[in-house]
Amino acid sequence: MVDLTNEQRIERLTQLARVALAEYGLADATRNLRSMMENAVFEVADGASGVHASLRLCRPGWDENALRREACWLEALARDTHLRVPIPIRTRGGEPFCVVETAGVPEPRACVLFRWVEGAFAAPDELTPSRMRTVGRFLAALHDHATSFRLPAELAVDRFDADALEASDHRENVSMHFADEADLVAFDDAVSTAVGLMRELGDGPDVAGLIHGDVHQRNYVFDGERVGAVDFETMRWGYYLYDLATTLSYLVPEFLGDADPESLREALLDGYAEMRGLPDGHARILRIFSAYRVWIMADWLSASPRMLEHDWARRRLDAMPRQIRGLLADR
Repeated sequence: MVDLTNEQRIERLTQLARVALAEYGLADATRNLRSMMENAVFEVADGASGVHASLRLCRPGWDENALRREACWLEALARDTHLRVPIPIRTRGGEPFCVVETAGVPEPRACVLFRWVEGAFAAPDELTPSRMRTVGRFLAALHDHATSFRLPAELAVDRFDADALEASDHRENVSMHFADEADLVAFDDAVSTAVGLMRELGDGPDVAGLIHGDVHQRNYVFDGERVGAVDFETMRWGYYLYDLATTLSYLVPEFLGDADPESLREALLDGYAEMRGLPDGHARILRIFSAYRVWIMADWLSASPRMLEHDWARRRLDAMPRQIRGLLADR
C-alpha cells in the first residue's frame, strides 16, 4: 500500500479490521483508528456484547510463534497477578489471533484482539512522582512474575543475550544513516559494553527472564493513580534492568517539556526498589543498558524510512551518538 494516500490506507485498513472482527463475532462493532505506524491499532466497541477492545492489525511478515507467546504470557499475567494488562480475546475458533485478507491490501495480515486497558496516556505535565512510583512497582511485579513463569517448550523465546548481541551485525542499519566513523564507534561502544555487562550479570532467573521490552510514556496508561501497560509485542527474554533502563531513557527533557526529570526518575527507581530491591552498582548498570537502548532505537529508526519522513525522528536519530557517549563517559 506504499503508493496510496493516507486516506486510502485508512479506508482499506478499516475494511480489513471489519473482516478480522467477524472472526470474533464482532463484525458490526464500531472501529476507531488509534495508530497507524508499523502496525495499525483500532479501538473497538460493541454495544450488544459490551466488548471494549483494541485490535492490532500486524505488519506484514508477522511471527506466528511471537503472537502465541505474547498471548500465553498475558493470559498468565491476568490469571496470576492483579496487573492491568491487555488480556487476549480468542477467536470464535479458540485461537489467539486470526489471519485475514481483503481486496486492496496486498497480503494477508495477522490480527490480535485484546480487552481494552482503561486509562489514558499522561501528558508530560501529568507525570508526577506518585505516578512514576506506581510505574516502578508495576515493572517490579512484572519481573517478579517472570522469575517463575516459563513458556511452553514449543513457544520458547529467543534469548537476546550476550552471544546473540555479539554475533549481530550491529552496524548494518546505522551505517545507512551515519557516515562519520566517530558516530559508528559510539554505537560499537554501546554494543560491546552491553555485551560485557551481560556476561558479568550472568543469565539466572533473578536477573533475566521475560520482559516487556518497550515500557515508555506511550505504552503505559493511567486510570486515576492506577497504571496499566499495553503493547507487549516486543516481549522477549532479556535483562530486568534493561526494561527499567528503557523506561528511564524516556524520562529526559526532550520528552518531558518543563517537567522535572530527576524527581520522576528517582520515584520510578524508588517504586521498583520497594518491590524487588536494586543491586549494588545499579546506577552503572542502568547507564550501560540505557546506552544499549539508544543503539536499539538508532538501529530501528535507521531501517524505518516511514519514520524518518518526520523531522523529529531525524533530529532524535542524529543526537543518539552524542547520547551514548554521555551515558558511557563514566562506565
